[in-house]
This record gives sequence, structure tokens and C-alpha cells, in this order.
Amino acid sequence: MTEETKKYIETWTTKISSYKNDDLGTLFDKYTALYTLYDRLYNESFKQMKESNNLTKSRYSDFEKATKLVVDFNSATDIVSKLKENNNFEDINIIADLIRNDIFHINLADGVSKKDIDIELMNNLENENPTIKAQASVSTIYNVRCNMQHGEKHFEESQRMLLEPLIRILETIVELQKEKLK
Repeated sequence: MTEETKKYIETWTTKISSYKNDDLGTLFDKYTALYTLYDRLYNESFKQMKESNNLTKSRYSDFEKATKLVVDFNSATDIVSKLKENNNFEDINIIADLIRNDIFHINLADGVSKKDIDIELMNNLENENPTIKAQASVSTIYNVRCNMQHGEKHFEESQRMLLEPLIRILETIVELQKEKLK
């Protein structure tokens, strides 16, 4: 890992730790800051995989880097073990229930729910197979970030139900990424 990346991690980790309040605006800011760090980490892991010839094709979309390659780099088993160790399975179940009960739609096309894909995501979050569970977890992180960046959403207190568990999951995966990149 480059010194520049180490400094970047340090700067963003400090910024993230400064978010102490639990108001909705702070939760959005914390998620956005965590995702910014996650973005840098998955691009760094992509670079390391490329340098060590561990990629199966020459080009990857941002979605693939943020999801499939994060699982490949960290290993699905290690991701799921870390999620379990940090009690994030409860968070995963909360998110699956939010999808099941039609409270949140994670996969959208032009603001319209893609219900069939959300149901598949819910089932994958609850799946016992580490690869499927890990992939579903990082896909949720990525898609929520896309919804926040590209959607026309206003702050609604109900969003807390999704953001709080998702932040805890993202914190766990960011920690694992940092450990693996050292």
C-alpha cells in the first residue's frame, strides 16, 4: 500500500470518527464518508490484484470492483466470519426484513423498485453460503450508495432503519479491507 493511501485512510478514518451525533443528517454524512473510504480501499485492492495477476479479465466496472472483487480480495469466508464476529448478522437480518416488508427498495431503475431483484437480494442476504451472503452484503452497500447519490430523496426518519445497520456492516467490511491491504 502506498504512503498516499495510508494517509488517505488516516484522514478519512479521523473524519468518520468525528461523527458522534445520531441525527439523520449525521448518519447520511457518516455513510457517505465511510463509502468514500471503502471506494479508495476497493480500488487499492483492485490495483494489488492487477499487479499480482489475480484478475480474470482486463476491465471491471465500478460495481464489479465494489462487489465481486471485494469478495475475491478478502475471501467470502473471511467477510462472513468478520460480519459474524462483529454481530452484523443481526444487521443483515434487519435489512432483509426491511426488504421483505416492503419498507425499503434497494434496487431501483429510474426511481422504480425492481421488486424481483430485491427479493433475490433478500434471499441472498439470508443465504448460508458465504459467497452468496458476502456478495449480497457488498451489493447492498453499493446500491444504497447509488440511491443516495443519484436519487431525489429527502431525509425521512424511517431511513434510519436502513442506515444504522448498513453503517455497522460497512464499518466491518472497511476494517477487514484495511487489515487485508496492510
